[in-house]
Amino acid sequence: MTAAYPRIDRWVLPDSAVAATLALVRPAGEEGNESGVFWLGSRADVACIRAVVHPAGKGVEEAPGFWRVSPEVFGAISRWASPLGLTLLGIAHIHGHGVPAHLSWADRNRSVRVPGILAIVIGNGGEDEDYRDWGWYVCAGEDFQRLGEAELTRRVELPIGESVGVWRADEAGVWQLPE
Repeated sequence: MTAAYPRIDRWVLPDSAVAATLALVRPAGEEGNESGVFWLGSRADVACIRAVVHPAGKGVEEAPGFWRVSPEVFGAISRWASPLGLTLLGIAHIHGHGVPAHLSWADRNRSVRVPGILAIVIGNGGEDEDYRDWGWYVCAGEDFQRLGEAELTRRVELPIGESVGVWRADEAGVWQLPE
């Protein structure tokens, strides 16, 4: 890895981040649409996720089989996150009912491709609650590699009781959601 992208050996994903992720994506899933969240935190050997940001509204498209976040929304999130020392560590999104929790061609080729970033697919419109049933991928080189069960257990820690900030973002900016 380069200095811009320090190597990540493990990710710490508090259980509150998992709960927030599911709560934020399920409404779109119930309508038959895809949606997702960004996981932000500190990038290091052990990368700690501290914020869940839900892009929604102006600059975001949620549709059946399709979720698109505009460059303007990415920019708003980046401008907000940088002074806080937060960086993008993962993108989790849902696939519809009956669609496997695997990266699609578009997921692999039209998403953020930064070494070490996680790409997570949650099945059944966000109804798959057990994170072990999700599709876990890490960007390695030119493609994403799936994390098998043993590697997932070794590399992803889910502490109980730690809180994360939960935010909404659109082209206008980023704001914290009430707890």
